[in-house]
Order: sequence, then structure tokens, then C-alpha cells
Amino acid sequence: MAKKIKITEAGIADFFKSFFRAKADGKEKAWLNSLNDKSPELADIWKDYDDAVTKGLRVQKTAMEKLGLDSSHIDTFAKSRGIKL
Repeated sequence: MAKKIKITEAGIADFFKSFFRAKADGKEKAWLNSLNDKSPELADIWKDYDDAVTKGLRVQKTAMEKLGLDSSHIDTFAKSRGIKL
């Protein structure tokens, strides 16, 4: 049976900040490996989340560009969080 983890609102905010900081610093793999050592299930869920966010940003950027809209704010957001579009 999987180990239960108690999550607080402040804890989840710190978790997101920690991940995006590691991602922006190019240390995403080490962060995920550390999480995988503690909870492989959570690491898998987090990787799926990261993939979904990246895909969503790509789709949004492409749609905006097709409509001739400025998508520079998406680039800025992605860059600040280490997301490669």
C-alpha cells in the first residue's frame, strides 16, 4: 500500500516553487530523481503534470500565432519557469 502524505496549502505552493526553480536552473532531472526516491507514484504524477503544462503552453502559443496575436507573454512565462517550447 502506498504511503500517505499529508499536504498543506503552504506545502504545495513550496512544492511548485521548488520544482519550477529547479527546472529554471536546469536541475529538473535531479529534482525528479530525488522525488522518485521518496515516492515513485508522485514522481510519475508530477512528470505527467509537467508534460501537460508544456503541451498546453505549446498549443496556446501556436493558436495565438495562427491568429496573428502576440504570444510573447507565453515565451516570458515559459522561460521564467524553465519550460522549453
